Amino acid sequence: MSIQQSLNLAVKGQNSAFGSYLQKVAVAVGTGQSLAGALALDSRYFDSWTISLIGYSEYSGSLTEAFKKLAIAHFTQAKRERLYRSVLQSAIALIWSLLVLAAAIFKRNPQNLTHPGFWLCSIGLALLLVGVSLLSFRFPGRGLQRLAAKLPVLGKIIQTRSLLYFTELALPLSCGIPILTALELLRSHIPDPQISTHVAKASRQIRAGRTLSESLQSKLPPIAIQYIRTGEETGNLDEALLKMGEYYESELDRSLQQLQGILRPASIISLGCLVALVGIRAINSLINPLPT
Repeated sequence: MSIQQSLNLAVKGQNSAFGSYLQKVAVAVGTGQSLAGALALDSRYFDSWTISLIGYSEYSGSLTEAFKKLAIAHFTQAKRERLYRSVLQSAIALIWSLLVLAAAIFKRNPQNLTHPGFWLCSIGLALLLVGVSLLSFRFPGRGLQRLAAKLPVLGKIIQTRSLLYFTELALPLSCGIPILTALELLRSHIPDPQISTHVAKASRQIRAGRTLSESLQSKLPPIAIQYIRTGEETGNLDEALLKMGEYYESELDRSLQQLQGILRPASIISLGCLVALVGIRAINSLINPLPT
């Protein structure tokens, strides 16, 4: 089946916007344009990383295999993102409830707790926490990362997440892309500034004749270096990176589950204390109203 036929088949069952986009891509491919070039006509659906991988795979004749690996990577990332959001929601609930609980405790006038202004401020605080957490999650800064990395459980999660970004190097390598080009693609794709810096330095050292494992020595954990060195020695660096990704994926899942096991009960207890305090203060204000 040709690429154009496959695209026309993929249109079925899609929503109107994405289906219309695929139809345009199919028409462009039918006129002789490459699939990657046709996909790049609209940047809303596929990022430059995905389009670049498709372009190289199309050129090397490994397009089918590339699509399989991209689908697996997307599924794994979506699963990971759901767990991130779940942990983030528990953390926000805990911080918000503790701050509001502290404010409620130090309120001298119990009637203020039933005032709409108090709860409007609390809602504003919740929205602020959500906004800050989403921004820091999507655009991690070096200072914030270094601070968070010093925390016991959170530091391990950040390091593991960064290493998972690096293991995505397996995708371009498995598509037949040379190591230097693959590293350049990876550097522009990963959001982690520290790993991005390591990748840029590794590229320069590889040009000088060093191997990838030698270039990343002391920058990545010993077990990660061992995976990379084994892949280089066997000539299967992409397979070694995939195995490294599976290892760190299980490590990340374990750490997130552990953190979730701490945050969720703590947030429930904190919210329960807040509800109990507000209830007690409200009942007390009804029984013993303030003199007018």
